[in-house]
Amino acid sequence: MGLSRAAVTLLVREAARRPFSGSVCTLGRQHVYVTAAELQREAGQHGLTLAAAAPELHRERDLAARGFISDDYLFASLGFSQTVRLDYSGYEAPEVILDLNGRETPDHLQRQFDLVLDSGTLEHVFDVPAVLGHCVRMVKPGGRIIHLTPSSNCVDHGLYSVSPTLYADFYPPCGCQVEQILLCRLPLRLHRGWWRIYEYPLHERVTIPLGQLDGSIWFTWAVVTAGREPKPANVQQSSYVRTWTEHEHNDPSARLEWYDREPADSRAGKLLRRVAGNPALLHLARMGIASRRWLLSRYHEWFRGRMPFRCLGRV
Repeated sequence: MGLSRAAVTLLVREAARRPFSGSVCTLGRQHVYVTAAELQREAGQHGLTLAAAAPELHRERDLAARGFISDDYLFASLGFSQTVRLDYSGYEAPEVILDLNGRETPDHLQRQFDLVLDSGTLEHVFDVPAVLGHCVRMVKPGGRIIHLTPSSNCVDHGLYSVSPTLYADFYPPCGCQVEQILLCRLPLRLHRGWWRIYEYPLHERVTIPLGQLDGSIWFTWAVVTAGREPKPANVQQSSYVRTWTEHEHNDPSARLEWYDREPADSRAGKLLRRVAGNPALLHLARMGIASRRWLLSRYHEWFRGRMPFRCLGRV
């Protein structure tokens, strides 16, 4: 994947929110698809002053011919004093050779980096928990981990596609703070086209019904801040944990449907409780609630698009 024009914009936004410094470790060498002038313009639009750095074009001649900058120049401009590339093989001259499938992180890489950047590597590694464990062990306390990974309509791009809930559920038990997750709709012109981005809610789970995403390419962008002693942890998907918790004291044969779990202070809850003693009215009330919600969902889909998340615009 590398760093497309839109991905660079998201990095610039993050740098404007909280400046970068120190060392960055990238999982794989990053192809950067912006020019120096475009980087400067993006920084200006987001109120970010770039660090002084010697201009350097991309190491590959065809990309350099288009004026695209090197990863060294990008990260130096964003404020990093050291850039370390980590890869499985040496064909792109990384500073560190490491098989991310391995469970042990070498001592000399632990707690070393102010940013661990995964822009298109995790999905190509068979042992995903191992990759996440390396990220947690390599980042300094207070440092950041950033992921950009495919989520939908990316058949054979990698071994996996990743749902946003992976990052939302994995990192908090590790002692990390998830700062932001975006679901990004990409055009076929991946590296230079506009992305439409949606805010994935971190404190309330609004799930997307199966089949509701359109046929575009979808990626997940996640920004995480490491705690004092971040450590990989075993993780369960939070939406199911809540379901288990709700029913752990109930008789499984008497499992309640969604309409029986309506909050007492909601309009639907008040209506259901008012007619609870009349089976016929209760049935009609349930049908009415279900029909109203179906019509509202169709309305939202028609006028607002299929996504239940807040659209933040395009980058």
